[in-house]
Amino acid sequence: MGKRYHCEYCDKTLVAAPSTIRTHNNGSVHQKLVNDHYQQFKDPETILEEESSKRPCTRYITSQCPFGSICRYSHYTPEEINNLKYYVAEKKKLQTKNPVSFGDIYEKFIVDNTTQVTTKENESVIYDSNGYTHILPWAYNPIFDNYSDLPPSIKRLKMSDFDNSNIVTWG
Repeated sequence: MGKRYHCEYCDKTLVAAPSTIRTHNNGSVHQKLVNDHYQQFKDPETILEEESSKRPCTRYITSQCPFGSICRYSHYTPEEINNLKYYVAEKKKLQTKNPVSFGDIYEKFIVDNTTQVTTKENESVIYDSNGYTHILPWAYNPIFDNYSDLPPSIKRLKMSDFDNSNIVTWG
């Protein structure tokens, strides 16, 4: 058996001859399935632009249009087109009210990250009686400070916890 070509849109396997593939790709069933696939990713503005310039399909109204999504006429009712226009207009209003630039997003990101880093550093620093500063490689969740019966693995460490410890060997 020779090489085979599998069309993902049609879920068919064909002989991998260029003329066979070309004939398949030019077929109306294949084009309809490809168009249906990409139709789901189109934004409302594009759909409105394409459909408002088309005349209504008379066969679609009677449910007899064999072309489906590749029909040169519109399969949207005037009510659906008006709803789409309203949606697009509302979407544009929101964009013009709150135009967000890349610089604004970057500034917000930087400010948020710098405040988070400083609070994490303050929560993970221990000062001992000798004046040494110890920075722990983790950050504590301040919510846990409100509970008294915590297991030792999630309690906040204090230098007084290590005063009476006698560590002879590790491991």
